[in-house]
This record gives sequence, C-alpha cells and structure tokens, in this order.
Amino acid sequence: MRKIIRRALPLCLFLLAITAIPAQQPQVRARVEPERVAEGSEVSLVIEITGSSQSPDEPPDLSQLPGFSLAGGPSISTFYQWVNGRTSASRTYTYALIPQGRGTRTIPPLEVKLGGQVYRTEPLRVEVVQRGSAFSDPGTRRRIAPPPTVPSQLFVEAKVDKPEVYPGEQVTLVYKVDTQFEIAQMSLKDQPTYQGFWVEDIKTDDKDGKYDARPVQRPEGNFIEYTVLKKALFPTNPGTFTIPPLTFHFAVRRRGNDPFDSFFFQPTESLFRASEAVTIRVKELPLQGRPREFTGAVGRFTLEVAPDRKASKVNDAVGLRVRVEGQGNVSTLQSPVLPDIHDFKRYEPKVEESVQAKGGTLVGSKTWNYVLIPLAPGEQEIPPVRFAYFDPQTAQYRVLQEGPIRLSIAKGDLSEVPVQAIAGRSEIPVLGSDIRYIKLAGMRIEDEGGDFFASHAFLAILAAPLLLNLALLAVTRRRSSRAGQEGQLRSRRAGRTAKKRLSRARSRLTPGESRHFYQELASALTAYLADKVGVPASGLTYDRIEEILAARGVAEETRQRFRRSLEACDFARFAPSSSEKGEMERAAKNAGEVIEELETAVRSA
Repeated sequence: MRKIIRRALPLCLFLLAITAIPAQQPQVRARVEPERVAEGSEVSLVIEITGSSQSPDEPPDLSQLPGFSLAGGPSISTFYQWVNGRTSASRTYTYALIPQGRGTRTIPPLEVKLGGQVYRTEPLRVEVVQRGSAFSDPGTRRRIAPPPTVPSQLFVEAKVDKPEVYPGEQVTLVYKVDTQFEIAQMSLKDQPTYQGFWVEDIKTDDKDGKYDARPVQRPEGNFIEYTVLKKALFPTNPGTFTIPPLTFHFAVRRRGNDPFDSFFFQPTESLFRASEAVTIRVKELPLQGRPREFTGAVGRFTLEVAPDRKASKVNDAVGLRVRVEGQGNVSTLQSPVLPDIHDFKRYEPKVEESVQAKGGTLVGSKTWNYVLIPLAPGEQEIPPVRFAYFDPQTAQYRVLQEGPIRLSIAKGDLSEVPVQAIAGRSEIPVLGSDIRYIKLAGMRIEDEGGDFFASHAFLAILAAPLLLNLALLAVTRRRSSRAGQEGQLRSRRAGRTAKKRLSRARSRLTPGESRHFYQELASALTAYLADKVGVPASGLTYDRIEEILAARGVAEETRQRFRRSLEACDFARFAPSSSEKGEMERAAKNAGEVIEELETAVRSA
C-alpha cells in the first residue's frame, strides 16, 4: 500500500500544480483576408478566440452585416495545447463574405459573448476595386498589379444584350464564368430574383450537361469562358429595374508545381463569386398610333386564320383555327379580336402553345381552335380577324388582318333534329283553385290541414345537420388515424428504401452517366429525409433541411456532412466534364454513411 502511495504522490502533486496555474484572460481578435479584393470576389473574415476553451454563448451573427453579403460559414476549428504545464486553447470562426459595390467597405466591431461577458473586435476595412484594374498602394500612392491570388483567377459576370427596352420586349441575360481553374462543381448559393419581369429559361448546356467553352483574353491573363445561365426577361411595366447580384459556389482544382502531386492528388477549394448588379430601363409604350385591337403583344408576329372546311350543314360543326406565330413572349399573347359572327353559335376555344429558343431569342406560336355551329343555311361569311402588336425595332404599331372567310351552309337533315310538339293555347286547361276532384275508391285519404312543424319530415330536417356533423367527425378521425399509421410505416421503411435508391445510383457508376448518377444520389438523400420525418421531398431546400435536423437534435457535424454530400451531388450537375469513377464511388460511400448516421441520430432523437 505504501509503495502505491509513493508512486501516486508525484502525479497528484503535478496535477495540483497545473490546477493552481491561473487561467489566461480570453481575447477576441478579427482579421480579413485579403484586405484588397476585386469586385464580386470573396474575402475571408476570421474571428479567433484565444485564452479560453469555452465556446461562446452563440456564434457571431453576420447575416445583417452592412455592405457585405454572407456567402458561407461559419466553419469552426479548435486548437488545444499543453506545454510545460501550461495550457492554451483557441477557437476560430471563418466566414466567406462578398463586398457589395466598389470603394472602401468597413466591417464594424463584432460582439462575442463568453460566459456572460461581451468582447468586441476592432473594426476592419476592405478595399474593393473594379475587376481587372490595378490596386493602389496607400503608402506610396502608386499603382501596383494585383497579387497572383485566388480572386484574380475566377470571375462571374452578368450581361444583358440591351439596357433599354419596352414592356414585353425580350432582354437576354447571360451569366458567364471566366476561370483559370478546373471547375469540379458549381451551384447557386441563392435563387435569383427578377422582380418586374416575366422569366423564361434558355438552355445553355448540351444533353451531356457540358457547357459551351471558349478561350478569352482578360487583363489578368488567358481564361476559359463558360456560359452557365441564360434567361429571357420580358419586363411587365415601365420603369427602372435592378437585377441583384447572383452568388455562385465553386469547387475548383489548382495544379501545383509538383507534377506527381498534381497527378495523384488534386484537392479542391471552395470559392464564392458574385455577379454585379444589372440595371435595365423600361420605356413606356407610345400612345400615339395605338390601335384599339392592341392587347399588349410586343415583338414581330404573323397571323393565320383558316377553317377546317368551306362547306357544311346546319348544326354540323365547323372548326376555325386562329394562329399567331413569331418572335416575342408567346405565353402572354391574348386571343386576336374575333368579331361577332351572325347565324353561328360559338364555343370557347382550345388553346395550344409552342415555345423554343433560336439563337438566344424566344420564338413560338399560339393557336386558338374555335368550334362554330351554323344555325341557318345559305352563303355565310366570317368577318375579318384582326391582331395588333408593337414592333420594338421600328417603334411602331402594326395591325394584321385575315379574312373575310366565306362558308357554304346547306340545310340540315330534319330527321337528325327531334321536334317537340308545342301545345296550343286552347289545350291548356285552366282550373280554379276551389275545385277538388273526387278521388277514386281504394285510395287513402290524408289530412292536409296539419301543421308542418309537428310533422316527422320537419323533425328529420332538424336532425340532419347534427347527424351529418357526427358522420364527418368520425370520417376525419379515421383518416387522421390512418395517416398517422402510414407516416409511421413510411418512417420505418425509410432506411430500406434509401438503400434501394443508392443501389440504383451505383448501377450508373460510369463516367458517361455521371449526371444521372448524381441525380439518383441526391434523390436518395432527400427522399430518405422526407420519409424519415414525414414531409414532402419537393420542399426540402438546404435551409429547410438544416431547420428539420436541428429541431430533431441532430449533431451539427452530422448536419454539415449531410449538406456537403447533397451539395456535392448538386454541384456535379454543373461540372464541365464527366466525373471520374473514383470520385463517384467516394460520393456514393459518403451518402451511404450519412444516411446510416441519420438513421441512428433521428431514431435516438
């Protein structure tokens, strides 16, 4: 026993010495990297807490930081060290910010709460310069070229083909990516908003999901340019409208100086880039020369009016096709003015529509198929059909006219139309209210002088609403119980269903089918979560998934891993080339492991 005490005594004294060392005073510092940045590029804001292993009461909130948009983060890293009996700890929060506009932007002091005490960082400044311009050295006032850092090797630009248009005239908005990197994955950080415009998508990639690429020369050097998004915008009202910046998230690869390192291992970097805001001025349509047939069509169109036959019979339907075709927003076209057609019965038309993009411009046709029923025989005439539109190229209104159309209507077959005999006035007997005929023997005579409120029928009418409500309540409870049982069954089967979806994804594990593979993988992840928690899969956005998992107590690391796996699948859809088989296998493995973690986490929660 004494031997054990002698051996344990030095260790106890050492532990007491450690606990006697006073704790360091926590310090909170912030820095921004880089301090000079090109417009649309990201900066990293790093907040470091040293001298304390205690986590802050809540992470710093940067969602409403003036002059900056939050692109990503925070990513959290911790450090703990023990040297010669002294301990040191630090915790770092890293955010990706995109400055708004040019000039000097200031990050105000940020508050961090530790153990109920508030610590503030020093204000920081970021200089934002025009893309492709040189940076100025504030100490020497001379111009220096931008350093060869990440911000100068990847750009996102938004361009319109014309900054001034009329309401209803097409504006083509194009988002281009100029890069010196190999882009492994790409996605949108937020959904674009185009307030004041009717928006139609124009396809930019081919059937294999590859974007058109071409080499371009920029002030920063040689780049490869990809057209990643193209929109046809049709303004709905006059005025000045601004399309806000759109933020992209990239996973890129950079080749190092070591050829063996580049060959065997190519790590990816996560970058954020934002396009610049685009302003479009929409002029008012002129009032002078506006025809009364004008209903808002803008573009260049042709009109065709044709019946399906030139001869018919009374009560035998005639089809009339009115077709408008040309360049413009076909989806919003209203029916041409169809005049009153005498001696015809007209039904509401069946509308057909076809739209496609040619050379970046939307063209199409819209057809109204009318059914006309002739009511009288003879030579009938359909008056001219008129259609008016505004031509933005000439800034003039134009009126198209087709017709008149002549039809020969023959008498119909009388045997086909049943004629009902109409009684003459003398055949309608007039009976006085005081005459009651004597009923024949054998029929039951009933007392008609009783009160209705005392009858069985009146009581039945009173009881009907109560009985109906009771029946509806029983049906509702039964359906709720059945829905709850179906939800529990769906949750129990979520894991098995996800494994089947993962198996379908692995069946496409070839580079040529990478896009379909990642679609199946993303479907397996979202469908599993939807089945497990009983929500529709169609509404599972990144923020909604984070909210659902956090509410069920899933650990942050598991939530982040689920999101990274889902983002990887979404990114692969925009990859300029097919993914390698090894990369696809790692994605499938990660998805399976994430589902297994969630299966345990959600069940325990």
